Amino acid sequence: MTWRSFRSDERGNMAILFAFGFTLSALVSALAVDAASLYHARRQMQAGVDLAAISAASDPARAAEIAHSVLVEARLLAPTSTEGLIVLTGRYDPDMPDMDRRFRAGMQPYNAVEVRMERQGKLHFANSFAAPPQIRARGIAAVSPQVSFSVGSRLASLNGGLVNAVLASLLGTSVSLNALDYRALADARVDALAFLDALAMQMGVTAGSYNDLLAMKAGAGTIAQALSGLTEGAARTALNTLAGAGQVRMIPIGKLLSLGALSHHKIGAAGAGGLGVDFSVLDLLTGAAAVADAKSQLSLPLGANVPGLVNLSMSLGVGEPPQGGGWFAIGPNGTVLRTAQLRLRLRADLLGGSMLGAVKLPLWLDLAHSEAMVTGATCPSPATPRGTASIAVKPGALRLALGEMSDPALANFGIAPSLAPVRVVDVLSLVRVNAAGRVEIAQTEPIALQFSSTDIAERRMRTARTSTIPSSLVGSLLGSLSVEPEILGNILGLGLLTKGGVTDALRALLAPLGPVLDITVDAVLASLGLAVGEADITVHAVRCTNPVLVG
Repeated sequence: MTWRSFRSDERGNMAILFAFGFTLSALVSALAVDAASLYHARRQMQAGVDLAAISAASDPARAAEIAHSVLVEARLLAPTSTEGLIVLTGRYDPDMPDMDRRFRAGMQPYNAVEVRMERQGKLHFANSFAAPPQIRARGIAAVSPQVSFSVGSRLASLNGGLVNAVLASLLGTSVSLNALDYRALADARVDALAFLDALAMQMGVTAGSYNDLLAMKAGAGTIAQALSGLTEGAARTALNTLAGAGQVRMIPIGKLLSLGALSHHKIGAAGAGGLGVDFSVLDLLTGAAAVADAKSQLSLPLGANVPGLVNLSMSLGVGEPPQGGGWFAIGPNGTVLRTAQLRLRLRADLLGGSMLGAVKLPLWLDLAHSEAMVTGATCPSPATPRGTASIAVKPGALRLALGEMSDPALANFGIAPSLAPVRVVDVLSLVRVNAAGRVEIAQTEPIALQFSSTDIAERRMRTARTSTIPSSLVGSLLGSLSVEPEILGNILGLGLLTKGGVTDALRALLAPLGPVLDITVDAVLASLGLAVGEADITVHAVRCTNPVLVG
């Protein structure tokens, strides 16, 4: 067959086209298999690197060892090889605007781990005409320290009667505990989740999350009964006594405890080991009293302590804590605790002698809520086995003034008490004395408190104090009163009384009252875990158990 006839012959053309197409398809298929194989290998490597980073971030001090172990188990490395593996520990700052600079290797305190891995890919068909490419994977995992802390705890004030009066009134019981009972309650400690599990059992809640439980209210007796099952000895006896006193006051559980991310766990998640964060039973009862749906009035028999003091009465109003309020919380940076506002009304009746007759001294104290916020924390490490924490605190601002306060004003924190002068002396309309005065303290800038690993291990309480509180608050008020005597003209003209003499007599009568009222106010606030212009903070633990991928 000549070349011309071959070119014009159309027989068998489909076989030729099919052979050409099959060859091209086989080549494309081979490349696709290699590409899929490389993609699968890269996915396997990325998954292993991510898992290695998450595992290593839980213990940055052993990051290289942990990452290597994970990759060996995933069959991405030989047991004796670290070829292509790079493990870096450092600090991850999510607030950095530049995403590439959020992880800084080598910066302490460590809270993140970066794992890099690189190795040569494997080609099955294209290795005859192409070099195998390098496969790379990178993963960064960071851990957000969860700080467990509480605000307000004054266990030093374990005296008898006044603590009983305040706590019993706010909890709605008539139980009287002695100093040994209070010491036993202070020494007894319970785990946070174990307490909530016991409380759920007492309330008949068997399903749902801790979030559901925190949305409920529990009676003071129910709380005491739940605590009783977690204690023993004198503490259990005292709690059983409180549990049998009824359910007069209802406590919003969510105002007492805030679990942060842990609130989504199912009830019963504590198990046998609990959360590993414990607190004093008396602390918890004090916190319950401070957030109870109640207002109390207390009459304190202190007349014998000051000459001429006939009666001293006190009324106490506790406002609902602001949004984000509570007594105990677990959470990362930015977690906030706020104590409730408190309003105190005092009235002292004194015998002023022949010159002044009966003297009535009405006082009121407003103590705004204190605020504590987590501003920093580091995870536990060999050097700091309990971690560290930084808390910014704003102690409650206060106003103490001479003035009348009605019952509605005592109960309604939206009503500002009166600052108008009040009449403290009225002797048959012949001698009248009006007086006015106030002391006001405000903390505008937060006070930074640092908790070391030792502080956390020993449960040391740190106190943030305003710098302007006078040593004797009531004494400072009484010493700076503006006094305006009014004396009947003919008595003044006869020289029987002078305005200066009346003023001096009143100041002399009130002077011994200052220390007594200071002690009384301090004791009442201490029973609630509060103080004038102060906030007490305790960090119970720092946990770093839930690393997450961040890059």
